[in-house]
Amino acid sequence: MPKDIIEEYVKILNAYMSKFGLYSIDITRLLNSTKDILTELGNAKNGPTLRKLEAISNLFGLKHYQFDDPNFPLPDYDSLPERTKEKIKWRKEIGPPDKTEYNKIDLKQITFDELTKFADVEKFLPSDLFNGLSEELREKLGSASRITGLFSDELKSNVQKTGKTTDKKGKGRKEEYYKVISLEMSNKESK
Repeated sequence: MPKDIIEEYVKILNAYMSKFGLYSIDITRLLNSTKDILTELGNAKNGPTLRKLEAISNLFGLKHYQFDDPNFPLPDYDSLPERTKEKIKWRKEIGPPDKTEYNKIDLKQITFDELTKFADVEKFLPSDLFNGLSEELREKLGSASRITGLFSDELKSNVQKTGKTTDKKGKGRKEEYYKVISLEMSNKESK
């Protein structure tokens, strides 16, 4: 999706948020997402998916083609879905979101530091490493999937898959076991 089309879409979304007193964090939460919606729209390599655009439109009781049309009249409050009305009421009660500055987590370094605990272990799961992190960090991450992602990318020279998986039954992927092969931090950034 061309950048100018995304910029136009963001302008339309901002107009809707402004009319109803909502903020980006509110839209993000209504979409059950953890990524800021405005950042996500701008950073998507191929632009946002139709499913994402339709989900945003549905928050205002519209179809994508209606929402995306700058000449389409903005809906009135009474025609909005109940969840959106509740979020608008809630936002009016508590006021604008705090402009909290968050420190960027150096997850690569934290994960590398945790790897030292597994240097003499035959095999371990990313969830084992995840469970060794602080409770606050575990809450922010939600699951071990970001750890696994680091093992496949930025820390791939430090760990190796053993070829063994958990005996998990049912749906979902089995978790793979790893072993530490190096405790030297690579200075190269992944591409």
